[in-house]
Amino acid sequence: MTGTVRLLVRADDAGSSWASNVGCLRACSEGIARSVEIMMPCAWVEHAAQLFNRNPKIDVGVHLTLTSEWDAVKWRPLTYAPSLTEDGSSFRPLLMPRRGDKRPNLLESNWSIDEIANEFRAQIELGIAMFDNVTHVSAHMVKHFADFDERVGLLVEELCHEFGLMDDPLGHGLQRIKGYAKYPLDARHRISAFIDCLKGLTAGTYIFVDHPAVENAELRDTGHVGYEDVLEDRTGCLQTLISEELRREISALNIELIGYKDL
Repeated sequence: MTGTVRLLVRADDAGSSWASNVGCLRACSEGIARSVEIMMPCAWVEHAAQLFNRNPKIDVGVHLTLTSEWDAVKWRPLTYAPSLTEDGSSFRPLLMPRRGDKRPNLLESNWSIDEIANEFRAQIELGIAMFDNVTHVSAHMVKHFADFDERVGLLVEELCHEFGLMDDPLGHGLQRIKGYAKYPLDARHRISAFIDCLKGLTAGTYIFVDHPAVENAELRDTGHVGYEDVLEDRTGCLQTLISEELRREISALNIELIGYKDL
């Protein structure tokens, strides 16, 4: 590694479950994460606000959400948005078509840009009202909503300007590092792979995104066809992000851990 390296580690999907809320908090308070992304339409948002409002150093992002991907738990729009839902109920499982996945997706439906605008505004307004430290927005299930449709990307930019929030630089050129492959799932392999990845970085600012969670019965029953090992994946992510070995290596490499505020 040469030169100054800055790393923004983001913990996604808080609000979606108790397990995700606690996992994201631990990843930030005990580990290397510095930002947490909140899914405002989800059932555990109030609990997330209780946790993260007590930790003002953690950057909070409104994780703009238009999908409901799990089989056993669903979430719905905050607004009246029939074009964004399946049969007027929950969001569709997918944002865009995915190879080998036949579940309904939003892109190929008759969606309304006005309904997306109203829904995103509601999610941002609620996020700002509930959380003390909102600094930015980010996109759930896509790097940036401009990748879904350019008009939606522009809409997000306009809303960020209106509310004084950063539009997630993950979608605007900030280099993402993979850190580790999904498999094998155990933290031992992930920690080693993450350290190898960090040693290869050159000067610059990077972002790493994953989904830490703690184990509980709710997480054990979370998943969908093709992603049945959610519990093992997300608890392994948490154990990696709070690894003392990883934190020591980051210190030895003089890598600066940053949040969105530092951008």
